[in-house]
Formats: sequence, C-alpha cells, structure tokens
Amino acid sequence: QIFNLAASFQVAEDGYEHQSDQPDGPDWEAVEDDAEVRRRLRAEAPPEDLDWIDREQPIEMRTVGGRFDGTAPEPREPRQQVWFRARHPIGADQHMHQVIMAYASDMSLLGTAVRPHGVSWRTPGFQSASLDHAMWFHRPTNFNEWHLYQQESPSASGGRGFNLGYIYRASDGALVASYAQEGLMRMRKKKSLP
Repeated sequence: QIFNLAASFQVAEDGYEHQSDQPDGPDWEAVEDDAEVRRRLRAEAPPEDLDWIDREQPIEMRTVGGRFDGTAPEPREPRQQVWFRARHPIGADQHMHQVIMAYASDMSLLGTAVRPHGVSWRTPGFQSASLDHAMWFHRPTNFNEWHLYQQESPSASGGRGFNLGYIYRASDGALVASYAQEGLMRMRKKKSLP
C-alpha cells in the first residue's frame, strides 16, 4: 500500500476567528529564487543532477537563508522560511489552489528536520521520504500570489523527523493552511560482502 487518504469537508460558515501572527522575516522580493540558485551552481553539480536542475519548476520557491541542498551542508536550526507560489495561472477554482498548495507543501517540509544533522537529499547514502502528511485549510487563498511557509521540526528520533508548517498569505498575513508531517530520515547501512 502506497497511499491512504482521509478527508473531511464542511460548508463555509461564519464563526469565531483568531490566528497566530505571521512571523518576521525578509519579504519575498529580498530572497533569491531557488531555481536561479541551482542554475548558478550548475557547473559544480554532478552529471546525475543536471536533469533535475534544468527541469521547469512549477512552484516558485525562495528559501530564506538559501537552500540546504549540498552533499555535506553546515548544520542549521530545525526551522526555515520559504516564500512560494505557483509559477503559472491556476484559475478561479478554489479547490485547485488548495490542491496545488498541498502538492507544494511537501517540497521543503521534510528538509527542515534534517537541517541540524548536516545532511541533505544529495548526501550519499542518505534516505528520506514522507511517511504521512496532514493538512488543514483555514481560509480561501490565491496560490498565484506569494505565501510565506514557516516550517519547524520539534523532534527527530528513531529514523524519523516530525515537522510542522504554517502558510501565511503575503498580502494580509492571513494564516491559510497548517501542516504536520512525519518523514523517514536515515543513512543507509553499507552491505557487507559474504
């Protein structure tokens, strides 16, 4: 079994409202596009990474402080901020905005848990995968506009990392979605020859 989904729906209704404030950080204009960073580092990339570097990125992402993609990156705090949005027009259907945001939410969340350990998906022998991913949509939004994705990893143990994410709309700071994820993160053991 590869995929399980449980979903619940409700009709829109008025009710009490509150939210956490959008955290401080640089605006999206001050952060370099991750795809541009990859293209700039292309000359140093191994040949097996070139197709990934050159492919079109459907989601524009700008990681505050830079991406964490090296083979032996410096350890960092288990939190990060990513500005992101769809690169191409989605249309008026609010459900499609949520579907594409859900897809994009998995692009950097697990990487938050590995930051303190000085590894990335490019580290030889490192294995990672999303194990479960839960999301809650709080307010309608337009994912063609910029959103701040605040991410943190409060725990990693037993070959798994736990991550939380909060997505804020840039135009007004509204919290539009929250995420929780657990992911596999381990170094593969070398097999000994008989």
